[in-house]
Amino acid sequence: MNKPSPPKFFHHFLRWFCRQDYLEEIEGDMEERFQDNLKAFPVKKARRLYAWDTLKLLRATLMKRMGGDKRLNHYGMFQHYLKSGYRSLIRDKTYAIISTLGLAVGMGVCLTIAQFIFFELSYDRFHDDYQNTYRVVLREANTELQETYPDIGHAFGPTAQAVIPEVRQYVRKERFNRGAIVTNPINQRVFHEEINDLLFVDPSFFQVFNFPLISGNQSDLFSNKYNVVITESTAKKYFGTKDPVDKTLSINGAPSPGDYTVSGVLEDPPLNGHLQFDFLMPIANYLEYGWGGVVKKQDGWKGFSVITYLTLEPMADLDMVSKKLNALIARHKSAGDDIVEEVILQPISDIYLKSGDLTDAGFIDQVGSERNIRIFTIVSFLILLIGWTNTINLATSQAIQRTKEVGIRKSIGAFRSQLLGQFIFESLLTSLFAALLALGLALLFIPTLENILSKELTLSLFALPKFWIAFVLVVFLGSIFSGLYPAFVLSSFKPISMLRSYKTSSNGNPNLRKGLITFQFIISLSLISATYMVYKQTAFMKSRDLGMDLEQILILRGPQVNTDTLNYYSPFFNELKDHHAISAVTGSLMVPGQYWILSYHKLGQPQSDIPHCRGFFAGLDFVKTYGLQMVAGQEFTEAMVDEEAVIINEAAVQAFGFATPEDALDQKLKIGRARTIVGVIKNFHWHSLAEDHKPYAIDLYEKNAHPYISIRMNTSNFKETLEYVESVYQNHFPADPFDFFFADQSFNQQYSAENQFAKLFLSFSGLAILIGSVGLFALISYSANSKIKEIGIRKVLGATTENIVLLLSKEYFLLSAIAIIISSPAIWIMGKAWLANYAYRIPFSPDLFLVPGLIVILMAILMVSHRTLASAKANPVESLRNE
Repeated sequence: MNKPSPPKFFHHFLRWFCRQDYLEEIEGDMEERFQDNLKAFPVKKARRLYAWDTLKLLRATLMKRMGGDKRLNHYGMFQHYLKSGYRSLIRDKTYAIISTLGLAVGMGVCLTIAQFIFFELSYDRFHDDYQNTYRVVLREANTELQETYPDIGHAFGPTAQAVIPEVRQYVRKERFNRGAIVTNPINQRVFHEEINDLLFVDPSFFQVFNFPLISGNQSDLFSNKYNVVITESTAKKYFGTKDPVDKTLSINGAPSPGDYTVSGVLEDPPLNGHLQFDFLMPIANYLEYGWGGVVKKQDGWKGFSVITYLTLEPMADLDMVSKKLNALIARHKSAGDDIVEEVILQPISDIYLKSGDLTDAGFIDQVGSERNIRIFTIVSFLILLIGWTNTINLATSQAIQRTKEVGIRKSIGAFRSQLLGQFIFESLLTSLFAALLALGLALLFIPTLENILSKELTLSLFALPKFWIAFVLVVFLGSIFSGLYPAFVLSSFKPISMLRSYKTSSNGNPNLRKGLITFQFIISLSLISATYMVYKQTAFMKSRDLGMDLEQILILRGPQVNTDTLNYYSPFFNELKDHHAISAVTGSLMVPGQYWILSYHKLGQPQSDIPHCRGFFAGLDFVKTYGLQMVAGQEFTEAMVDEEAVIINEAAVQAFGFATPEDALDQKLKIGRARTIVGVIKNFHWHSLAEDHKPYAIDLYEKNAHPYISIRMNTSNFKETLEYVESVYQNHFPADPFDFFFADQSFNQQYSAENQFAKLFLSFSGLAILIGSVGLFALISYSANSKIKEIGIRKVLGATTENIVLLLSKEYFLLSAIAIIISSPAIWIMGKAWLANYAYRIPFSPDLFLVPGLIVILMAILMVSHRTLASAKANPVESLRNE
């Protein structure tokens, strides 16, 4: 039976790592200890104890030979490393600056992206009870399209709280459904307010959500149905520095105009919240007075729907609560309603990022994108990798010049562990400088990022202890890995070979360096391809035919003051049309990019087969003003004003099951009251081209004021025409402010997310490519310097400048070609996946590979040629003089 022996692997490792005489001094003692441990413990434990005891004895032997207090020795070693690292950096300032700046920019960009991602993920987490608060989303389960809506009957919330014990609180939210004119009667400050700025809510809103109250009494905020709570910025806009509590604001515009008393002022909502508002009013007002009184017409379960939030008990079972809520809906279904509806409880912290797939996002100006967060997370890691790759490449190239230094150190007794420690310490020193600089750069980059996003990002990430732990860990680990390779390579050579020939020790591992350069090319190529694809897709969507003409359409905000008693639309429209530069005028409830989701259905059609149709109300000449093309029937006429008329598009013809557009004419569509289809228009894009054509229904509405007035005008003399429009508007509507914008601007707001993404991607990719380019240029310079004598010999033997440039350049051209081949499949797969999110997208053509590839090759040519030409033109006598 073989006698157990100490672990050989550990023993061989120590022989490789330490000087032989150190081990010889402790080997006898270690063998004796191992045999004693075998008698007292199992073999595995005895071997573990052997390893531990060996390290302790080795440390004691090392300290004994070095002499003195080990704390002084540690201090002396640290002081030596610090001096050596400082001298190394000062000796080669170009290397130090390029390496430190490249890594600092990479870290700074990574920190900036991290702050952006943290901000996007922090939405609605500032509310105290956000983990138990949910938005109610209703899904129609038996429809093929799986329509989902974040609104439900206004009776749902109160009933759920009354009958389900787990529901602790509810909040309902509704908006004006159009803009409003708000006036301070004292100083006559008048402003148009946007749709989402005015919300009707329950009093519990102030308990469920955390919006600190600046002035007013928390218990009396909604003591009257004509109370209004405003934000701090709104108070300054209307009242200046005076306390607005108990002051009056006149709000004109449906559904419930009137004089409202300011009962409180809140801090402005944080930008990382989906609830953005300027005015809050009691929802009891809306239910009693809105649209003539909602509660008088409906039972609260069908018809008028609101956004509803539920706060559950902390220990509530979500599945059980959902089942109870589904049963509650089923009990209140009307007779003959066979649509199966299911409740989804959406955490409020998911609303911003996970509402993009809902049929209606629910009064949210802009939703976030989990996909974009994943993309920018990958980009941040790639940028950081480029920074570290530069550092490793430059450190390796620069370390080659230190072979004689290392040889001398080893010849006078330096241990390999000391050399490893020295190189890693120098790498850590560079990384610490870069990290400090990166923090400053991040603070400079963040304001630029805020301008692109139109958001004021908080620096909350930098206040988290976890962030600093992770940051220090990344810097420390990156320093170790970037310093290990040159340390191991140089410390492994024998002193005699390092002192005998500079060239002998200068080879290192060229394959690793080539691999790192290729990796940089791959990252640069991928980022250039992605940027090119994003901009090409965005430009494609903006340039595609919309099926309507948005050019030269001026949109005015319609009058809201006294619209119930003054009916002067026709005179206003007619006066505008008399101007030679105006060809058409119409009114509408919504502008391009805005619509309702409506449940139109043919008479006799089963409710489960009802297609969901997008729609809005519009006036006479709408088809003419927006350049829509009639397929069948006619556009709205004066004779239809007192009728219920509707125009649909070709997608709606198909959705409602009509054989042809002509078959749809004179058919009845019902939503509340029956409408007669009087015309069919070609499919048009009232919405973003990210979506396919959708069914649309345009209802004729000429019985009241339109929130928006669209004017098709000749812009050759725009200033004069605009002054004329303003004078006519103020003459007819003196109590309303004159506000305008352009139809194409309104439509292109739908692409704000794409534009922001493109700008961010271009900015971050540009910085990444710049970091890689500077590092690669420095690496080429070092490579050219290391071959300076070879170049001199070749020139003496008759080589031309072109021969030498080609000799030094072909390696980098080959590496860039390899990078193109390797990255092409990834670009293909990831590009296809990204473009799949768009219904109308660019074809996946060869230029998506060729253009980025040519850019990378051109970058390589410029960087290599510039440096190698200088080396090739140098006088060979200068390079060979010392041989």
